Amino acid sequence: MGYSTDENPSAGFPLLKSFLDRKKENEVCRRRKELLAQKHSLKNNRADGNEAEKHAFEAAWYDHQLEWIASVHRICGESIAWDQIAATMPPYPRGEKGPREKLAEASCLEYKPTRMQKLLKQDDAIRRELEERLEEAKEQDRQEYTRWKNVTDFAHSILEGNRTAYLQVLEEIAPLADLQMMGSGLEYTVVDALTVEVEMDVNSGQMIPHESKQLSGDGMFTANPLRMEERYELERQYVCGSVLRVARELCAVLPVDTVLVHAKDTKFNRETGQEEYVTVLSIRFERPLLSKLDLEKAICPQLKAYFHHHVKFDAAWGFLPVEQLGRL
Repeated sequence: MGYSTDENPSAGFPLLKSFLDRKKENEVCRRRKELLAQKHSLKNNRADGNEAEKHAFEAAWYDHQLEWIASVHRICGESIAWDQIAATMPPYPRGEKGPREKLAEASCLEYKPTRMQKLLKQDDAIRRELEERLEEAKEQDRQEYTRWKNVTDFAHSILEGNRTAYLQVLEEIAPLADLQMMGSGLEYTVVDALTVEVEMDVNSGQMIPHESKQLSGDGMFTANPLRMEERYELERQYVCGSVLRVARELCAVLPVDTVLVHAKDTKFNRETGQEEYVTVLSIRFERPLLSKLDLEKAICPQLKAYFHHHVKFDAAWGFLPVEQLGRL
């Protein structure tokens, strides 16, 4: 993942660990993880694998690719309510003793050695143990208060539009890690407190299947090349679904109003005979309009209807280069 900003975010930011599992994965996500693990296992045990197992995997992976392309726009993690986090009350008032310290201190004050403890000279050791517990309690309270302050301070920095904090969220929470795992690259630029710009590497050569792979009930495996028109249509669905996914995820984890996405891919220029890395879709998402989309219906026409965009698509030629939208 790439980042672009005037400041460098620190790595391994511990405050965001509680948000790392925010995503409620659907069946498509779970199936993808299973297949990736199976793919890794087959690769590592190539000598032990048989042809039937390989064919079964290839057919399952093809079916999953189609399912992933059709549903990528519907996957999105839960929103993070930074305003609520910023307003979280401290575990105890500043300057006062914490709850653990109070309990441990009460134990120290209430301790009265028994006659037997005095005879066995155990009272001093017990007092030392109680005092050690008191110091441990103070430290635990201090750590809890520090965690609260760090988290709420960070939430305030997010609400204030701090660029470094934004990039820490994108790095640590990684809301689009599954897109990257499948082969799409992402680079973020925090333009201002309300706007994030994203360059997405479509990587259609890896993301879009070249062949249809089927396994019949009797174990017969077939692989047939997809027509270019079929591949172009799958690419259109994937690009539209992915840019929408990017916008939804960023609006879920950051208090931005605008997400500007430029989808780029390597295309063959028939005039020059050279491959060129070009923009195939540039689109500006506005938060209020995202809620108007019907995620169960075809996404591509909805994007064109609701959001300012540059795109040229021909069923016989696929995506053609376009100019990127400028920042407002």
